[in-house]
Amino acid sequence: MAEKSPPLIFENSHDGGSLPALQMLVTDIFTWEILFQVSQFAIKVGFANYSKVIISPKKANHDEAKAALIEQGPSYVVSFVHSMYVTARGLLHLYSLWGASNMDKVYIAAEGDYRVAHLEVARTNILFVAYLFYDMMHIVLQYPKLGGEDTMAHHMIFAMCSIINGTYGIMPFQFGWLIVGELSTIFLNWRWFLLKSGRDAGSLIENVNSMFAASFFISRNVMYTAGIVHLYIFSMSELKSLLSPDDAGVPLSALGITCGCMLLGWFLNLYWGAKILRKVASAARARPTVAANDTNTVATKPAKSGKKNRRSKRD
Repeated sequence: MAEKSPPLIFENSHDGGSLPALQMLVTDIFTWEILFQVSQFAIKVGFANYSKVIISPKKANHDEAKAALIEQGPSYVVSFVHSMYVTARGLLHLYSLWGASNMDKVYIAAEGDYRVAHLEVARTNILFVAYLFYDMMHIVLQYPKLGGEDTMAHHMIFAMCSIINGTYGIMPFQFGWLIVGELSTIFLNWRWFLLKSGRDAGSLIENVNSMFAASFFISRNVMYTAGIVHLYIFSMSELKSLLSPDDAGVPLSALGITCGCMLLGWFLNLYWGAKILRKVASAARARPTVAANDTNTVATKPAKSGKKNRRSKRD
């Protein structure tokens, strides 16, 4: 039997093959860039028309925060929009493929009952890769304000895995629970804007911090762990079949990169989740101390009543 030739890039991500998929990729990159430019314009208009965008009383802090909001703020706006959109689509993908067979969960077949759902996953994957390419361009242009070598490495690794998966048409269900991990990024971006605008104290920032911790735990620890268990314990035979030329015909090296990166991401999320949990626990222990100190301050503060004044006069 003749050896199966490797597919073109993103060939299994569109009914029309590689070229329409690449056209979507380029269009999405420009779309993210247009959103960046619109966001930057809107932020400048906000500063020109509203005096309370930043509430820091110190001029030096105000000027520094204003520069950061104008320069880096648009990237955080785009990230905010991206994370909301792909999280919603990720949940939709999980719902649409929930009842699929394990094989349909790991492989995008050329035809079948889940063809439409599979192509929707492939569409989100292209959108995600486009965002990574767009963001890497801005990281380079503003280096290192938007991230350093670790951020670039993160983006390149995930882009490589998404290109492998989109090219060979694999891991559609797994992509769903992976991309839902962007849920926590929503609150991380929100937190950045609160801090830069001087709103670093009060119930709002505390609630956002709590929502970030909760969303990280749910999406990147609980859901991710469940996905890893399902893939490597309950879908191992289907996973191995992806190497067969009769199915996806994925090279062992490419499948190894994808599976290895998913495992690495799982370990990293568990590590980061433990760090976040320790910070939450530390903050919870600190609150009673702060409350007790406030109570003691009130109790020892001299009263301003008339009785106190009369006693002072007698003294």
